[in-house]
Amino acid sequence: MKVFLVRAGKLSTTLDYAIHLLIDKTAEQVRMRFGLRHRPDSGLTPDFEVNGNSYQVVAEQVFTYRELRNNRGWSDRQSFMTGYRWAEKRLIDPLPLYVYTLSTRFTAPEAAGHVWNGNFLTGFNVPFADSPFDECFVTVNLHPTLGGCLVEGVDSSDVEQTDYQSSAQVREMQFPDLRVTAPTSVKAGDPAVFTVHMLDGIGDVSTRDAEVFLESINGYLPISRRQTQSGTTTATVLTTGLAAGDTVRLKAGFKFYPGCADAQVTLS
Repeated sequence: MKVFLVRAGKLSTTLDYAIHLLIDKTAEQVRMRFGLRHRPDSGLTPDFEVNGNSYQVVAEQVFTYRELRNNRGWSDRQSFMTGYRWAEKRLIDPLPLYVYTLSTRFTAPEAAGHVWNGNFLTGFNVPFADSPFDECFVTVNLHPTLGGCLVEGVDSSDVEQTDYQSSAQVREMQFPDLRVTAPTSVKAGDPAVFTVHMLDGIGDVSTRDAEVFLESINGYLPISRRQTQSGTTTATVLTTGLAAGDTVRLKAGFKFYPGCADAQVTLS
């Protein structure tokens, strides 16, 4: 399992916090401990140390793979997030991010700021609905300059300190994507057959398969979901009733992340 650490520029700089991750591959579980800078006058023993500084755990949260798989939000291209509620002094239960952003099209930082009044700290990210535990990855948003993250349970080579400003940028590089290609030309009244290709996060063709969710702008799309085969599928849009010069557009995405890609053809 890979862990990506991000020094998030938009996070609050008022408090020095650190995160301790314990990854148990046997139990398929990620435990997150959220700690604030230890105060020597508190009379408490510090819980962990990062970069020579001691931290006191104030909240914990657990991402359990088998429980998340039973969540109705489990899907291709999903991220289960937790953040700290300062007023309640607790970490929120892992929530499927793209279930909540589907209707608003908020980005993760926008959702955190507008809806949860805070910052998302740690994400358990699922590339595909059939991804095993080890193929999932963890993202951690850290203070821009202070604190850090202690990771236990994976090789140090699997922990990457990124140069990104947001974990959303990491997800885009790791999650699957799609490309839609349109037919060269279609006569009005004839069916338009589009091709959908699975891509990896850097835009290369992938042979991984997933259920693709489709939407047409103009025309009639009789089947709105397709399972790719070796990373490819097709979608037929009927153009009955349309005239030369009209356009037909096909959008393709995933269950909770629609509109990853689209293509358009002008009818002749």
